Amino acid sequence: MSRQAHTAAFEFATEVYNAVDSMDEQRLAPFLTENCRFVYANNDPVVGRVNAAASSKKFLDTLAAIKHDLLEVWSFDDVIVSQIKVTYTRKDETTLTIPAATIWRVHGEQIDEYRIYVDIGPLFSH
Repeated sequence: MSRQAHTAAFEFATEVYNAVDSMDEQRLAPFLTENCRFVYANNDPVVGRVNAAASSKKFLDTLAAIKHDLLEVWSFDDVIVSQIKVTYTRKDETTLTIPAATIWRVHGEQIDEYRIYVDIGPLFSH
């Protein structure tokens, strides 16, 4: 991967995670294609930008805050893979930081398939 492609993928991922961290699903929606496929952890896939944004909102409403720390990005063809640490702040203000990875299939400047690999069991088990 060229340095330029790596930088572009890293910047794109940073923008997406900033949108998610805003906890405003409408900031995430423009990054998704109209018919995107969104899969979070072991949940069933959600199809469509509107449904993905609604699913994101439903999950984010269970939290006080979320923060993604982007550790690494790999880009090839139409795929961007990222390694992240996610800090979840629960409604009781306790926090949990866990590792995660995402795989995005991109179409133009939007994500057509968005897969999040994370074990959120500990988030709700305290």
